[in-house]
Amino acid sequence: MINMTVLMNQLIQLFIIICTGFIAYRIHIFNEHSIKSLNRFLLDVTLPLMMIDSVLSMKQRPEASQVAYLFAASIIFYLVMPVIAFLIVKLMIRTMNIMRSRQGAYMFMLIFSNVGFMGFPILQAACGAQGDTAVFYAAILNIFFNLSSFTYGVIMIGYGEAAQTAFKLKSLLSPGIISAVLAIIIYLTNIHFPSTIENIIDTIGGLTSPLAMILVGATLASIKLSEVFNEWKIYIFAAIKQFILPIILYPVFRLFLGDTLLFNVLFIEFLMPIANTALMLSGEYGGDTKFISKSIFISTAMSLVTIPLTIYLCGIIY
Repeated sequence: MINMTVLMNQLIQLFIIICTGFIAYRIHIFNEHSIKSLNRFLLDVTLPLMMIDSVLSMKQRPEASQVAYLFAASIIFYLVMPVIAFLIVKLMIRTMNIMRSRQGAYMFMLIFSNVGFMGFPILQAACGAQGDTAVFYAAILNIFFNLSSFTYGVIMIGYGEAAQTAFKLKSLLSPGIISAVLAIIIYLTNIHFPSTIENIIDTIGGLTSPLAMILVGATLASIKLSEVFNEWKIYIFAAIKQFILPIILYPVFRLFLGDTLLFNVLFIEFLMPIANTALMLSGEYGGDTKFISKSIFISTAMSLVTIPLTIYLCGIIY
C-alpha cells in the first residue's frame, strides 16, 4: 500500500520551501529583478541539467520492449492531452466565464503536472518492491514532458494573452529542447561521462525543484495575501485536473495500458499537481505569473486530498 507518510512529508517539504521564497521576498532578499534572473537561471541552466541527469542517474534498464511501449504511450499522451485540454478549457469559458486571456495558461496547467519533484518519491512509495523501476519509467516520461513543454507548451502558455507568444524556429534551439534531445540520445546510446562530471550535473540539476518552489513563493509574496485564495475558479479547475478528469480517464488508461506497472506510473504521474515549469515559462514568455503562482500553490495544497483519494477509489495500491 502507498506509504502515506512519504506523501505527507513530501507535501510538507513543498510548502516549507514555498514559504521560504515568500519570506525572502517580504524581507527584501528577492525583488522583481532577482525573480526574473532566478527564472532565467532555472530555464537555461538547472532545468536542462536536470533533464540530462534524469537519464544519467538511471540504475537499471528494463526490457527494450517495455521501454519502447512506454515511449509510444508517452508520445500518444502528450499528443492527445492538448486536444482534451482545449475542449475542457473552452467548456470552462462557457460555463465558468474564465478569462479568455488565461485560456492558454489553463491548458498548459491541465496537461503538465509535477512529475519530477513530487512524482518520483510518490512512485517510489506507491510501487513497493518495483519502486526503482517505476522511477526509471517516470524518468523516461519526464523526457517527453520536457520536450513537449518546450515546444507546443511555449506556444500554449501565451495563448489568449494580449500579446501572444510568437513561436520562432530558433526557439527549437533553446537549452530546454537541446537538453531533452540530448537526454534521449544518451539513453539510446548508453553514454556515460566521468563520475566528476556526472556528479556536477546531478548537483546543479538537483537545484531545480527547490529553486522553482522558492520562485513560486517569491512570486506569491508580490501579491496581496487576500488575493491568493480569492479565485474560486482555481479550486474548481484543480478539482477537474486532479480528481474528476483522472476518474473519467481511468478506464481508458486501463484499456490501453495492459502492463500494471506502466499503468501505475502513467496514471499516478497524471494525478500530480500543476508543474513548476508553468511558472518558469510564464515568466520567460510574458504570461500571467501571479495567477499561475496562485494556481500552483492551491493545486499543491489540494493534492494532499486528491492524490490519496483518487488512488484509493481507483484501487491503485499494493
